[in-house]
Amino acid sequence: MLAFLRSLDKRLAQLEDLLIMAMVAMIASLLGLGVVLRYVFNNPLTWSEEFVVTLFVWSVMLGVPSALRSRMHIRIDVMILRLSHTARRIVGGIACLAGLVIMCAAVYAGYAHTVGVWSSQTPMLGFSMGWIFLAMPVGFALTLFHGSMMLMEEGPERVFQNATETVIDSAPV
Repeated sequence: MLAFLRSLDKRLAQLEDLLIMAMVAMIASLLGLGVVLRYVFNNPLTWSEEFVVTLFVWSVMLGVPSALRSRMHIRIDVMILRLSHTARRIVGGIACLAGLVIMCAAVYAGYAHTVGVWSSQTPMLGFSMGWIFLAMPVGFALTLFHGSMMLMEEGPERVFQNATETVIDSAPV
């Protein structure tokens, strides 16, 4: 079962990163095209802003689990670096429990809001507003999954460890 979860974790991570790259490329292309069409040809893309905002929301919400996996999230680690290994493990456990509660609440709130706005349509493209807000429960559910995998494989003190701590911890004393 653990091998299947590891494989799923890896494949989801690859898919997330691929989607983020594609969405950022589409955002840059649409914004550039929009500027050229508006100011050179005086013929703006009226729908592009709405689509770019949707892509941006999705790229941000898929970036949350990507940042966790890459240990590129922001964390103030002045106190953590002064703790012993045992104390870091205890504080890491508390952080994991708090993160679990927050992620579950965010998934629930995002889902509830998505259901509430599903019947509303975007003004220009006419697709459901739910597609925009679905990014929140999906992004936080993926964060919860990746964080749980990190917890199982590395322990509580490593789940929210950032890149700076990784470098400091691996340096010779």
